[in-house]
Amino acid sequence: MQITLIAYGTRGDVQPALALGGALRARGHAVRLLASAHYKDWIEGYGLTAVPAKVDFTDIMASEAGRDWAEQGNQPLKQLQIMKRLLDEHGLALMQDAWQGVQGSDLIISSFTSQSYAPSLAQALGARHALMLLQPPLLATRSGPAMMSAPLPNRDSRLNYWLGQLMIEPAIFWTIGAVVNRFRREMLRLPPQNARQNAADWQRSPVLLGYSRHVAPPAADWPPSVRLTGYWFLNEAARWTPPTPLVNFLAAGEPPVCIGFGSMGGHEREAWQRLLLAAVVASGRRAVLLAGWGGDGQAGQALPPNVLSMEAAPHDWLFPRMAAVVHHGGAGTSGAAFRAGVPQVIIPHLADQPYWGARAARLGVGPRPIPRPRLTAANLSAAIQAATGDPAYRQRAAALSARINAEDGITAAVDLIEAA
Repeated sequence: MQITLIAYGTRGDVQPALALGGALRARGHAVRLLASAHYKDWIEGYGLTAVPAKVDFTDIMASEAGRDWAEQGNQPLKQLQIMKRLLDEHGLALMQDAWQGVQGSDLIISSFTSQSYAPSLAQALGARHALMLLQPPLLATRSGPAMMSAPLPNRDSRLNYWLGQLMIEPAIFWTIGAVVNRFRREMLRLPPQNARQNAADWQRSPVLLGYSRHVAPPAADWPPSVRLTGYWFLNEAARWTPPTPLVNFLAAGEPPVCIGFGSMGGHEREAWQRLLLAAVVASGRRAVLLAGWGGDGQAGQALPPNVLSMEAAPHDWLFPRMAAVVHHGGAGTSGAAFRAGVPQVIIPHLADQPYWGARAARLGVGPRPIPRPRLTAANLSAAIQAATGDPAYRQRAAALSARINAEDGITAAVDLIEAA
């Protein structure tokens, strides 16, 4: 079977798709992965065919609108407005890339960033469609723990369901519906859709959720097509040799705190680093700063001897060696920290990040999340001290890690895909 996975987004979006694609390839399927062009070598290194997209999410997140988006933290309406602006500018090109990339597919597996138009691709090709999500689906449910942006996140309630129907389910089509319908008319020669028809399209497909039920439980009122499998981890540690400065730094003292925000940039790079360094100094901890491409590297500043800055490191190698992990709350980074069994301090910026921050706090593996606009050196220092100083956080994190590592989410997902 020729399978094409669409994984538009940052590394956290691509990495689980790469793990899933590798498992499908091992079952004998031909697998292509459509992602930003700078992931091409990485994808091909795992034996998959890379389909480079013309639109690069690195560039989007580094743009003025992308930086605005990252800085809005816990302001859903503003985030939707910025997201709509970005999709109005780039959405049609993303869809055109996808249309070219899926040609000849028997099965298209889309992700959150392509779920609104991937069923149209499958319909035009006569192919099957499945959806891989790293966060709860945008479905109305009574279950607060299983729903992003639930008004009552810790219990079941009709209020959760009503909000889901009125605001959560239509939100994505509001941001991208006009572009989807233009694409359907001009490229696919299909009639336009309204929000209800568009949602019905993807809800008829198998929906696979790539996270653990021990982190976020499934909702009892989800349709049978929605299946929670467990995480799709890509095990990179065995392929990676740690650089000597990192090895020496780890050996020189107590386990440090890892601080990294992936693709979450911002307008004030140097001010952002000054805040992080001040928090580390005030906490009294050693720290590893991951620069990524979000702009939280050295920014021209000299680092104190208890801080090491490096571009990146595989989370499955690095996180288990840390005292705690400070991060933005992306699904992939959160999952890696849950798996590693270390406390987390989450600074949510956008999208599903507030949800994972709230789940980590609810599970008792970290203090309450601090939305980016409210972050100060003082409250970050206090959160680091709490996460590293209270042994109960690490005990609960270790117990959760054991439950997550007992799951085999990739095999469960592949079995469901083949059975559909």
